[in-house]
Amino acid sequence: TEVAAGYDPLSSEPVKKEKLIKVNLAEQSLRYYFGEYLFDSFPISSGLSNMPTPEGQFTILDKVPVKHYGGADFDYPNTKWNLHFTTQRYRYYIHGAYWHDNFGQPMSHGCVNVHYRDMEHLYWWSEYDTKVIIE
Repeated sequence: TEVAAGYDPLSSEPVKKEKLIKVNLAEQSLRYYFGEYLFDSFPISSGLSNMPTPEGQFTILDKVPVKHYGGADFDYPNTKWNLHFTTQRYRYYIHGAYWHDNFGQPMSHGCVNVHYRDMEHLYWWSEYDTKVIIE
């Protein structure tokens, strides 16, 4: 269940293990961990230099199954698996991206784009308050 999702399954005591998502902008990669255990690692596409992805420590604020992203020069309806991690001037998400296959290169308007094959598992694994570090 979601309530027990953050607890160590190998301990008879209620030991909470930290969930952590780390985005490395220089490598254009994302890794996520349960305690010290690396669950997965894959390429991402962060923000372009004129629309950078915010750096720092954040937490997952909301999980949105389907969202519409749109602006002056883009329109991406029905985008699946969106993890809201901060609101500054804009809301920023780690989310699936179906409109390109150029992961490993900056491509976005500041969000962290993830291939659908990787994003679904990350979305269901993540919880509210999962720590996100972007550097």
